[in-house]
Amino acid sequence: MSPSQPKTALIFIDPYNDFLHPSGKLYPALADSLIESNTIEHIRTLLPVVREQKIPIYYCLHQQYKPDFYTGWKHMTTSHHQQKENKVFEEGSWGAQILEGLEPKVDNGDVVTSKHWNSRSAVDSLSFLATRYSFNNTDLDFQLRQREITHVVLAGLTANACMEATARYAYDMGYHVTMLSDATAGFTVEQKKAATDIIWPLFADVLTVDEYVASLRTEGLKAEDVEGL
Repeated sequence: MSPSQPKTALIFIDPYNDFLHPSGKLYPALADSLIESNTIEHIRTLLPVVREQKIPIYYCLHQQYKPDFYTGWKHMTTSHHQQKENKVFEEGSWGAQILEGLEPKVDNGDVVTSKHWNSRSAVDSLSFLATRYSFNNTDLDFQLRQREITHVVLAGLTANACMEATARYAYDMGYHVTMLSDATAGFTVEQKKAATDIIWPLFADVLTVDEYVASLRTEGLKAEDVEGL
């Protein structure tokens, strides 16, 4: 990590082909929002700049479907039923691969955390969002605290579900949260805008990718000036 960003990590949620590629199983449902926000291009702009600053990217991925995955389950959510019926993010399939060009890079210190189940723990409420955050039943918090990360920046999918829930939990856990409003999408444009414009500002600093990139470069220049003294 650069001196200008010593305690920062990017949390990157579910950049699967099934979400982001035009041939993905869920892409048609997200297409309007992805196109309206130019989401994929903004993510492609974001990742190289983050890596220039040596900010690690934490890949938080949904569990992948496999046969008999939910056998015996008594408390399946709507999301679980949909994954089972449509074989979304099927293990070993192209759809469960990360979109080309967005893969993790070990030499940057990127981390792939244990996969989330879209499921609530016993201590969670029965709310919709309690089922959808990247901390629940994963090692994300442990991995972040091993590097003494204090600031997290969020990009990925979807705006009003996994993104929002993960950010809320990070905020409650004491992290400083920044969310990138055009590096995400929703199943409708309206859902996405409701999240980014109304809900996110309640617990996060909300920036565009261009604004965040500009802030990184400004901090980088300041650090170079200090080093040159």
